Amino acid sequence: MSRLKLALALSLIPLCLAAQESPFHGGQWAMQFGGNSNLFSLGVLHFSSARSAWILDLSNSVTVLNATNTDKFGGPTTSADQQFISLDARLGKRHYHTGNAKVVSFQTLALEGGWSDQMVDVPAGNVRQTTWNAGINAELGGGYMLTSGVSVGGTAMLSAGYLSFKRDDPANRETGHGYYSGIRVMIALGLYF
Repeated sequence: MSRLKLALALSLIPLCLAAQESPFHGGQWAMQFGGNSNLFSLGVLHFSSARSAWILDLSNSVTVLNATNTDKFGGPTTSADQQFISLDARLGKRHYHTGNAKVVSFQTLALEGGWSDQMVDVPAGNVRQTTWNAGINAELGGGYMLTSGVSVGGTAMLSAGYLSFKRDDPANRETGHGYYSGIRVMIALGLYF
């Protein structure tokens, strides 16, 4: 009997959350800025209701290193420059829940795609690997409403899907495909109009 009561109580939680007044409304627009130590994300949201919004999110990561390679046995010094560029996009639906007037949580389910290019100079030339991917992205997040137009919070995203790659170096060319999965955690700032 106690399990039945617990199951009933847990099933009522979404109804209790739904009873809280949402700080958002249908037709509203928002921007979400996110980032961590090596990634920047910019999202645009359009609310279809007080509790859901469509999101288009673009993120990128760039690393450029100017370096040299010095042969310790008296050989020449050559370039060892490196660059890494990554661009990602996702489009999906976000659902909001409010615990009180200041705290919101959300879940997002989206389709995603991306492209990356990595290049490293070596004495015989350079090594370049290019990858593209497509898959599914699931996100859990929350925010604290500083004002009716500004929130601060964070997100955790899980991604999985298909990828294809091409790798060229001075002696070989490789092509292939496979699958990817990964988790990203970001701090997020929301602006609501």
